[in-house]
Amino acid sequence: MMPHTFLLQAIEAATGQRTCIVYGALPAETRRHQARLFNDPHSDVNILVASDAIGLGLNFNIRRVIFTSLHKKAFMGRGMQPVPASLIKQIAGRAGRRNR
Repeated sequence: MMPHTFLLQAIEAATGQRTCIVYGALPAETRRHQARLFNDPHSDVNILVASDAIGLGLNFNIRRVIFTSLHKKAFMGRGMQPVPASLIKQIAGRAGRRNR
């Protein structure tokens, strides 16, 4: 079982809501599939858990973006580094972008 599967199961068990996940190490087609599920108005998926990968080319019909951290693993896993303000703005700008 993929590590992110445990996270999805935990969120779904705690909230009772279907959940999608997007992060950079997912294959591109999987990220696109997760975006399609989340954006489909007939889907029962209501929560998207994502890394900063959502700021890089996918558009989502999101009403709210909540950051749990403004730091991420540094290149090659060498400690933590702040997420640049420009990327924070780009990620936050994903809110509602799909239907504009």
